[in-house]
Amino acid sequence: MRTATGSIQGETLGASLVLAAAVILIAAISGHLNFGAGLGIGLAIGALNGFTFRAVIDRRAPILLTSVFRLAMFTLAALIAARILGESVWPVVIGIGVAQLVMVAVSVRQGRRA
Repeated sequence: MRTATGSIQGETLGASLVLAAAVILIAAISGHLNFGAGLGIGLAIGALNGFTFRAVIDRRAPILLTSVFRLAMFTLAALIAARILGESVWPVVIGIGVAQLVMVAVSVRQGRRA
C-alpha cells in the first residue's frame, strides 16, 4: 500500500538505516564496534524483507515456498555478514528481528493515518 509519505518498505528501510547508524555510533563510542556493526548490518538486511515480500505478492508466487526461500536467503546473508565481521551471528540476527519490528511500527503508523 502506498501513501503520500511513501511505501511501508521505503519507510522501513529509511528508519532501519537511521537506527543502524545510531547503533553503530553508540557501539563504537562504548567500545563494542563489532557488536554494533553486526546489529547495524542486521537492521539493513532485515529492512530488505519488505521488498522481497512485496515482489512475492506482486508475482502471485506461493507464499509458503517463497517464505522458506526468503528465510534461507536472510539466514545465509546473516551468516556471511557475521563471518566477515568475525563476530557471532546473534547480533546480525537480532538486527534482522529489530528491522521486522520497525516494519510493524511503520505499518501501524501508516494504518492509523488511513
